[in-house]
Amino acid sequence: MRKSLFNFMELSGIIFCMITVSLLRNVYTFLKGSTAGILFGSVNSSIWEQLKPIILVYIMYGLTELMVTRPYFRRFVCAKALGVYACVLIYILLARIIPDGYSEPITLVALGAGFALSKVLTLMDKDISGFFFAACFMLLLIFIMYFSFSAFPPKLDLFLDKESGMYGIIPDYIDIGAHMLSV
Repeated sequence: MRKSLFNFMELSGIIFCMITVSLLRNVYTFLKGSTAGILFGSVNSSIWEQLKPIILVYIMYGLTELMVTRPYFRRFVCAKALGVYACVLIYILLARIIPDGYSEPITLVALGAGFALSKVLTLMDKDISGFFFAACFMLLLIFIMYFSFSAFPPKLDLFLDKESGMYGIIPDYIDIGAHMLSV
C-alpha cells in the first residue's frame, strides 16, 4: 500500500464526499420521485434520509480507495465499516443537538470523523483484521437498513420529517397543510 496516496485520498475524500452528498440530497426531487431518486436521494428531510447519501457516497468512495491504493483488504474493510458507523452516529448526535438548517456543517463534521477514524485504523500498527466478519455483518446490516427504511420507516423520531409530520416517502397527493392540521 502506498501510504502517501492513501493519506491524500482520505483527505480528498472528505471534500469529494461532501460535494457529492450535497448533490445527492436533491436527486429525489430532480428525478420526480422515481425509483433511482428513492435509492440515491433523500425522500424527505428526516435525519435518516439526510444520512442515506452520506452512507452511499462513503462506501462507494471506499471501494474506489480500495481499488486505487490497495491496502490490506481485511483491515481496510474493518476500518471503513467502523468509519461509516462513526459518520452515522456523529451525524445523528449532532442533528439532535444543533437546530435544523445546519445539515451541511453537520455532514462535514461527520464525514471528517469517519474518514479520520478509518485512516487511523487502517494505518495503525495493531491488526484489526480479526474483526473482518463482524465488519462484513455491520456493512450488510447498514445496506439492509439503507434499502428498507425509505419505503418502510419505523415510527421513530429519527425517521420523522418535521416539515410534513410524516414518515418515509411522502405521496404527491397528500395536502401537507391539511395533514398538519389533523395531527
